Amino acid sequence: MTNWIYLPILKWKQGERIALRELKRPQWDGVVPLIELQPIESAPDPASLRAALPQYLAAIGKQLKESVPEGHAFAVDVRYVAPSFPRPINLLEVICAGLKKSTERQVIPVVNGVVFESGSAEVERLQGKFDEVILRLDVANSAPTSVQPTVKLAKAALKGTAVHVLVDQFSLVGDNAKTALIRVKPYLDEALASGGASVTVAGGSFPMNLIGFKQGVFDIERVEWKVWTQLQKSTEYRTLRFSDYAVTNPAPAPGMDPTQMNPSVAIRYAADGLWRLLKAGGFKKGAPNQYRSLCQLLLGDAVYKGPAFSYGDKCYDAAANAKLGNGNPSSWRRDATNHHLVLTQDALSF
Repeated sequence: MTNWIYLPILKWKQGERIALRELKRPQWDGVVPLIELQPIESAPDPASLRAALPQYLAAIGKQLKESVPEGHAFAVDVRYVAPSFPRPINLLEVICAGLKKSTERQVIPVVNGVVFESGSAEVERLQGKFDEVILRLDVANSAPTSVQPTVKLAKAALKGTAVHVLVDQFSLVGDNAKTALIRVKPYLDEALASGGASVTVAGGSFPMNLIGFKQGVFDIERVEWKVWTQLQKSTEYRTLRFSDYAVTNPAPAPGMDPTQMNPSVAIRYAADGLWRLLKAGGFKKGAPNQYRSLCQLLLGDAVYKGPAFSYGDKCYDAAANAKLGNGNPSSWRRDATNHHLVLTQDALSF
């Protein structure tokens, strides 16, 4: 059975894929990424979805083989692939089976608790095909009393399959850590009493965008991490596992024309209990070398871990000491995500 300590939830953007690829072997210890696959834009109906799937799976499989070490496990959530598709478990099974075959890696399907509102018969399609599944429960849209019945239904539908429970607080942006802790505890108590293979608590508190932040240096509270550290002070929660959304907001990105977007040049640097946000001006037609200036500022900050700490930190050091322009949104996400993953894995391994 897979025994992770950290289950980072990733949107599978290019920067995140490279961030995973650049993890060193020891930095993978106890880390199992949960990948939220992105929509198939060319598949508005079931017929076009079936036609588009082979090419889609080939591309995702190639990316996973490049980013996840051979023999390592990863989890897959397909909630965003085709939201209007009427049989989400069928889609989950087809995608996970295809990725298992093409990547020769262990695939853990993620089943959303909402499917049990209309009965669990479809979930039986997964029975015997995967050794483990993750049952993902949404705190915002369920009651604590629903946790044990939902886990019971999952275990009955998936006889012989280990059912891991993921209690997802989803967005904690602007939330208070003490309030979030009080809110999530009843869900965790029910989950721990349900007899699942494991229980993981998730959440994310990075804003959807940087609108509202002026140019400068700001601290953003890592609410999910503060909830976790408080939980770990109690022996009854010592078996819990941790999950977050790295440096990304939990919600799916709104559909926008990328040609109309002008993201701010910025660094999202994870530290203990906070992200240090260093923000400059706009990327398009902005001043040259804004990113280099931010990296120089970061290197002089007490939170900076040094170039040997992670691939991301090495990139910050290189950008501060060379004329590399402003980089691009993908490289910003790559460096921030890689540093965040290493920092969190290191703290959980301590």
